[in-house]
Amino acid sequence: MPILAAANATTTAGKAAAPVAAALPFNVSNLVFNIDVFLLCCVASFVLLLLPRATIRFTHKREWIDGHFLRSVRLDGPAPVVRRPSAKRQDVISPISPVHLSRETGAESAYTHEYSDKWGATTDASHTYVSSHVDILRKASTASGRERRSQNVPTHMPGWSTMLPRAAAFLRNTIRPGLTIGKSIILLGYFGTLLYAGLYMSNPFTDPLRAGFVAASQIPVVMLLGTKNNLLGMLIGFGYERLNYFHRFAGRMFVLAANVHAIGYFYKWTAAGTFAQDIAKPTFSWALVALICADLLLLLSTDFIRTNFYNAIFIPSHIASMVILLVSVCEHVPVAKPYVYCAVGFYGLDRLLRIIRSRVSMARLRPLPDLGVTRVEVPAINAGWRAGQHVRLRVLSWGMGWRGWAEAHPFTIASVSRCPSGEGLVLMVKKAGDWTGKLYDLAQRADYGEANGLGSSVQVVIEGPYGGPGHAIFSSFSGAMFVAGGSGITFALAAVQDLVKKDLEYRSRVRAMELVWCIQDPAALGPLLPLFASLLAQSYDGYASLRISVFYTRAPASPDVFKTFRALPPGLTLSPARPKLGKVLSGVVDRAAALFSGGHERRRGGGGLTGVIVGVCGPAGLGDDVRKAVAGFDPKRRKTIGGIELHEEAFGW
Repeated sequence: MPILAAANATTTAGKAAAPVAAALPFNVSNLVFNIDVFLLCCVASFVLLLLPRATIRFTHKREWIDGHFLRSVRLDGPAPVVRRPSAKRQDVISPISPVHLSRETGAESAYTHEYSDKWGATTDASHTYVSSHVDILRKASTASGRERRSQNVPTHMPGWSTMLPRAAAFLRNTIRPGLTIGKSIILLGYFGTLLYAGLYMSNPFTDPLRAGFVAASQIPVVMLLGTKNNLLGMLIGFGYERLNYFHRFAGRMFVLAANVHAIGYFYKWTAAGTFAQDIAKPTFSWALVALICADLLLLLSTDFIRTNFYNAIFIPSHIASMVILLVSVCEHVPVAKPYVYCAVGFYGLDRLLRIIRSRVSMARLRPLPDLGVTRVEVPAINAGWRAGQHVRLRVLSWGMGWRGWAEAHPFTIASVSRCPSGEGLVLMVKKAGDWTGKLYDLAQRADYGEANGLGSSVQVVIEGPYGGPGHAIFSSFSGAMFVAGGSGITFALAAVQDLVKKDLEYRSRVRAMELVWCIQDPAALGPLLPLFASLLAQSYDGYASLRISVFYTRAPASPDVFKTFRALPPGLTLSPARPKLGKVLSGVVDRAAALFSGGHERRRGGGGLTGVIVGVCGPAGLGDDVRKAVAGFDPKRRKTIGGIELHEEAFGW
């Protein structure tokens, strides 16, 4: 570990280091400090580049209170506004795939009534999906059809990817899963800066002291980027999951510098034959302890450990090793204490905010067998998040096992904030591991207990919200397309529900929406069919047209599964094979642009074309396909629509 100034460690060490310090042509601590200032200036420049968009976002009152703290608010019900669709809105009724059966569209009220009769009370899950949303629709249908004279649509600020589409497309190219060209450039720049700090007018073989300074300077950086509530993410509008790659890289640089620093001294002591005497000194014994902890942090942070033993090994070893490391560094060389105190401050702030942002509530668990998903409903929390954000869930039940109750897992919120139906916060937890499997089993027992008159609620701790679209405002775009793979539908559902709700409240510019869901088995559509139908029915009363396209890649086990889909609602299609995302995106652009023809939208106060937002959440391969579709879009049409912006939601971390 770093020997920043051996003179301050012990009197003996200080006398030994004096000749070395005198021989240096400049002050090493000042060099590393100046490098740190340079890196801070780079961060400040990045923040300034994103400042205009952040400023526009926070000019809206709701953005100051949503997306930060979960809470419960009183809801007065849906606003009594209904907009009569124009002739152009007939594009909502899209042709159903000829491979599957469909129904011709009739009157909307008749359709809604028929669909509600068919699925409204079949199962508890169906009731949850249909009744609340259909109630909203019925309440809205009783209102007067007057148009509001004033609108509160959000101001649109294009992102840098819209202004520099070719550069953005190049930087998004994937080198390997999780690493793009843009990320590589940032990491290479960071590595080059640290390399300069460690090698400028210095030889690591003869002067290992320099590497110690570099290692110490990385301690607060690693800690800052590893916290869930970090200041850097708050400033640039990035969630911790999007900065995790930088945290891992900075950690590797810290371990590398620490080992270069230690090995240099080990070599000197071994060559001089004084290794045993030197390592026995307290200041160097503490350094050895710190070095062992640093190496353990690296060895126990591999992809294999994180994937298979995240809560069993990764988290405990991370906390224990980091605590011992920080104490050891302070004992090794007191000059490093400012770096350690800074790191402890970042960690303390994160823990304080975690407590403030946590809510203890009762949740209802419902198993959805066709999806292999547990639906977690928390009606006591109904506001405070933005579409696309996630929370960390902790289930306080012995049914999760002797240790499962202490684990917290991240899940995207699948419901809309301030929903008048009162459904509150909803999570869709896919059964994909030990913990999620236990939660699914607990939901089955709870569902059985409810059927027999027993309680079906469990106590949970909800921490968040985190992540999300950052400074981007989805409702400020003219069009929106969301692509989801498997359980990634939770992100897309929340985004679409939010846009439909804002459209009915005159708080959205979006005029064309498309939801693309890629699944393996078509039977997975069944549990979400009522929700899709209600969303399509609601969108019929707004200005924004909504289409939902479901694609499946495997033949069902039984052809009887298609009997459920003999009467698909208008605007919903079910098709085999993979989606042609470029063609789908082209359709969204055409629909958004068509509704602005003749300047009608400008006279309504909605402004001109403000581009299309494309969101994706799913496996890495699906993300690559979406990036290619956005990058390969015709430049002229891109410019006409106002640009195409891509938002990628992490599938897991």
